Amino acid sequence: MYLSRHKHLLSYSIMVTALIRLGTAFSEGALRIILRKSGLTPDMMDFVLWKFQLACSVFKIAAIAVVFLYAWKKLSHYMSLVEEDDFEEVGRLQEEFLGKKKSSLSVKSISRLLQIWAVILIGAEFVYTVSSVIYRRFTAELMLLAFSGYQYNSFVSVYNLSHGFKYMEMLTAILMGFYMTGIFLDDRRLMIVTTVIAALFLLAFSVAQMHTISFSGREVGIVWTSVIFHVTETLGLMLFSFYLTKKYRGL
Repeated sequence: MYLSRHKHLLSYSIMVTALIRLGTAFSEGALRIILRKSGLTPDMMDFVLWKFQLACSVFKIAAIAVVFLYAWKKLSHYMSLVEEDDFEEVGRLQEEFLGKKKSSLSVKSISRLLQIWAVILIGAEFVYTVSSVIYRRFTAELMLLAFSGYQYNSFVSVYNLSHGFKYMEMLTAILMGFYMTGIFLDDRRLMIVTTVIAALFLLAFSVAQMHTISFSGREVGIVWTSVIFHVTETLGLMLFSFYLTKKYRGL
């Protein structure tokens, strides 16, 4: 059984998720500018900013859960209109009479992809939040060493090298979603792009050093693993959703 080509439950859910992430990222960035924290300590050690980031994480988990629950209920409603035993027969009739007006994947495949992406985007966000708490404690311990005679340059080096661990599980989950969707759709382009992003992250994690730039009278350290992750979780998800909507019917 298939849906109409005009019903885009999966891509719509991913796009809304990307917009939620983009909105929270902008709000966190705005708060960083307002606070204008000076000194050598990382932004995560600022109490106000840290509490705000935790609140944003809780909001993202709840909001994404609502988005996918809504999509799941709509899909369940469409599926309930036909007896499950009749799905294959109805699907054959739709292939014959609807042609390109039907979705690219059956309702069962769309249902599986919805579940996969819900687990990835909600579960991984939860794991990311927990790992951020632990990573902040780790950074605090490093700072104690840095300000007790440990060379600050060494602290920056260790901080940069370890920063990728904070994002690795979340990025891996998103990239697995990209790749598994590519497998469902037999789309080699999705698989190749996913592999390239993973390679860039590993390269940045193992080789690239942190760079410092001046912005609004403040020195800002750029960690490239962070840049790759945040671009992927916002712009990457948006482009992925747009790609599914344009290339595949009813996703």
